[in-house]
Amino acid sequence: MELENRNEKNKVVILLAHPDWNESEANKALLDAVYNPVDVDLYNLYGDKEYTVTDWANIMAKASFVIFQFPFYWMSAPAKLKEWQDEVMNSLAKTPAIAGKPFMVVTTTGWNQEAYRSGGKIGFSVDELLRPYQAGATYAGMVWKTPLVVYGIGTPNSAKNISIGVEQYKTIVNQFIQTSQEIW
Repeated sequence: MELENRNEKNKVVILLAHPDWNESEANKALLDAVYNPVDVDLYNLYGDKEYTVTDWANIMAKASFVIFQFPFYWMSAPAKLKEWQDEVMNSLAKTPAIAGKPFMVVTTTGWNQEAYRSGGKIGFSVDELLRPYQAGATYAGMVWKTPLVVYGIGTPNSAKNISIGVEQYKTIVNQFIQTSQEIW
């Protein structure tokens, strides 16, 4: 699922890392809410197309805002995203292709927010668990933005939680597309 973008202004690049995309409800709803072929490029790391580091450098050079989107698996992202970070982000760190660009994580969790705190079922906040992504982005010279976490996908309130997440995601992406990059 790779789509070309024809608008160079405020281009959003979403790297999707979802190994079971056909079964996804939450991540599909999130992407459906923000994807448009003019302003948003979508690259599915579990898709059929393979890119070289040079291809990724060209893709990232055209990006104005980079988003990692994934379901939270075992307190992290699925393996393909880690592989992408090791091979691509490491190669592009501190280069004009990614340096200075806003970067955000959008993720979904099975548990409610209460599970992600000291004393909760997980014992750590999502902010704490996402710290390696923040450190990597900072090291690469990117501008860390507050993550969007859609909690409770595996709970009876999942439809409501997805709906709230969809609205928040639309607001974030649309605001970026409609404003100048300098604001970010």
